[in-house]
Amino acid sequence: MNIARETIMQQPALPRRLLEFGTSELDVSDTRNDAEPYTDEYHELCRNFVRETVEVCGFYRERVRRAGISLEDLESAAGFEAIPPLSSGEVSALDDSVLLPDETRQHLKTGFFGLPEERKMWRKFTTSGSSGLKPKVSYYTKADWEVLVATGARFLASYVAPGTMTRVFNCFSGGHVGAKFQEDGISTYGCSVEGAHISRTTPAAVLEQLMRGGALELGGFDGLAIPPGLAKGSPGASKGTNLDSLLNLDADNFIGKNIRVIITSGSPRDAAGLNLKERVWEANELAGAPKTKFFEMYGFSESLPNAIDCEHNVGLHLGAGPTYTEVLDEKTGKHVRNGERGFVVITGIRSGSRFIRYAVGDEATYVTEPCPCGRTSPRLQNIQRVVELERLQQGCGGGV
Repeated sequence: MNIARETIMQQPALPRRLLEFGTSELDVSDTRNDAEPYTDEYHELCRNFVRETVEVCGFYRERVRRAGISLEDLESAAGFEAIPPLSSGEVSALDDSVLLPDETRQHLKTGFFGLPEERKMWRKFTTSGSSGLKPKVSYYTKADWEVLVATGARFLASYVAPGTMTRVFNCFSGGHVGAKFQEDGISTYGCSVEGAHISRTTPAAVLEQLMRGGALELGGFDGLAIPPGLAKGSPGASKGTNLDSLLNLDADNFIGKNIRVIITSGSPRDAAGLNLKERVWEANELAGAPKTKFFEMYGFSESLPNAIDCEHNVGLHLGAGPTYTEVLDEKTGKHVRNGERGFVVITGIRSGSRFIRYAVGDEATYVTEPCPCGRTSPRLQNIQRVVELERLQQGCGGGV
């Protein structure tokens, strides 16, 4: 029997997941969260999270005490903005469990056996430590992970037209946060996902799986979730087989012929010298295929996801969810204005490891002008790693 490939143009059915702290809640599956700037209700949710964290986590109780901030102060935007940002160096110096609530730390010692499933510890990730700092640790409860995955699926539903991709090859390393996030998020969105097999340890072997897998009788893979690759001389560690290396080996032009959507993450897609979009589009033209659509997701093992770009590829749109993002001037600590650059500072709104005003080690240009796609949500442009660690330690990320 011949099975025709069909494009089902309907809104994906996403699971309803609520992000709740205090009296505030946010339905992270609602795609309306991606169209406009952060709402007042979302800011209130963030402040409720911070107040609770100060009450339940000894690290933050002491941090705000030293800064002369009271719980009452934290009810206002000014109180939140007075919290000294955390630097990467500070977080690296902490023991694994310090950013967990006090009660959760006790369960980490004795086990989570008597707790409801949603409160059990579900994921633990560490950074590579490639920056020279001690790896940073992030814990997620089951409820945290479900909110995170639902947000990732919502990002895809907002920006990737349903049916554009159906069978996705996930090239992120199985031990990296990107592998589990992409697998669960893309599956929740509505696609089937296959990961690069553990035995595929070279780009050539991964390319072979790409060409032979994905239900080949139905057309094979038509989507890729993959690290883009690093510009020559850039610091960083491999997060899996990257797009740059696959394009270098793809003599049969499988990518140009078959891949309709490429989702990148882990490092900037448009890094100097990679020319990934141009190379793929040239391959599309040779194959007589439509241009592959590119989407870049932005997030970290400490908190994700928080931004994605649209088809216009002119900046990554911030969206309300488990990551609240600021862009702060490194000298004043104030939020930058439209068109200005600053440090990317995130607050991860979840029950596991608490990251409040954490300078992740990136800088970006903050853009509030409406995007050509029509959305008015702020965007991050030209995201780059801060390689001079002393800038983070001495600027707004230094907690001074």
